[in-house]
Amino acid sequence: MKLFGKTPLAWKNLTHDWRRLAVAIAGIGFAVLLMFTQVGFQNALFDSQAKLIDDLQGEIFIVSKAKFTLAAEKRFPINRLMQAQSVPGVSGAYPIYSELTTSVLRKIERGIGNRGFPIRSIGFEPGDPIFQVDAINDQVQQLRQPGTALIDRKSKKKKFVFPRDDDVKLAEQNLELAGKKLQLVGTFELGTDFAHDGNLVMSADSFADYYPHRKRFGDPLSVIDIGVVHLTDGADLNSTRDLLEQTLTKDVDVLTRDEFRAAEVGFWDESTPIGTVFLFGKIIGFIVGMVICYQVIYSDIADHMPEFATLKAMGYPSLYFVRLIVVEALLLAVIGFIPGTAVSRALYGWLAGQTGLLMNMTVDGVLFVLVATIAMCIASGMLALRKLLAADPASLF
Repeated sequence: MKLFGKTPLAWKNLTHDWRRLAVAIAGIGFAVLLMFTQVGFQNALFDSQAKLIDDLQGEIFIVSKAKFTLAAEKRFPINRLMQAQSVPGVSGAYPIYSELTTSVLRKIERGIGNRGFPIRSIGFEPGDPIFQVDAINDQVQQLRQPGTALIDRKSKKKKFVFPRDDDVKLAEQNLELAGKKLQLVGTFELGTDFAHDGNLVMSADSFADYYPHRKRFGDPLSVIDIGVVHLTDGADLNSTRDLLEQTLTKDVDVLTRDEFRAAEVGFWDESTPIGTVFLFGKIIGFIVGMVICYQVIYSDIADHMPEFATLKAMGYPSLYFVRLIVVEALLLAVIGFIPGTAVSRALYGWLAGQTGLLMNMTVDGVLFVLVATIAMCIASGMLALRKLLAADPASLF
């Protein structure tokens, strides 16, 4: 008998009962689905929270030292950007304004306002090179009109229903933002996250009109949420960042894009229970798969105990049986992984459409689940094999 070749014993053992194999595949596929769901939501958490950072232009970002996450409304004086522009290597520094607490979008029907829902408002000067999003840059001229904004197409559908593919009907919506009339002049895509149900983009002038309470020194735009810094050609990123840090006062942090993104992801991963919840979710999926795989392999060993006894009596070493079970476990892992991945991919697409989160099946995520599935099946096989390896061949007949 051979493990590989014309008569693969491991494959024959698995396929001699197709109903049992189908149940095993379904069970392992379910465990794969559980792990993919946890990995997907965790990646969606991190990617969605950092999506705004990814969509901004610029090499360096300035934020208040008190701003521990993008959702925290901690601001700093705009004159810090004026100081930044004087630093060698800086070609420009541009402000971004953000509001969530008082940013409530409400639809007015028959003269009565529906219950509003919170939505993040983002303001910027239309002429500033802020976004890497074509849908925003192509509609900048429309935002120069007072009281206009673009709305995120991925804003949660259950919170606010609006025409997402018809700009004419979109502009006809009777809306209020922060108690003042608002006209939507187009859409873009940014996505929701665990802190924001949607996004609006508008000009800085419109932003100041909707949120006059931000006044400092008499100007609502005198405090900003994020400073976007562009470097001159040939300027060294780290050296310029260090020089900016030395020049600006200690009330702000100066971060590269990677540092800014890492800080945002790190907050949600380490300072909230969400990362721990997803970790335990992956562990539970792993344990469920181990239990299912253990039952399948253990039943297979029990059913073929006389045959294994004969092989042991003929002098086959323990290593032979270890190899046999490892191959069976690998086959189960691969066969169960394929349908589990296919179902998970379909689920990702559905969840992305329903929630607006970035449910992307990444290469790293696939490799993680594949390795976890293989480890799960092999560990189960080794546990199921213990009885056979410890038994006396004569007692197995």
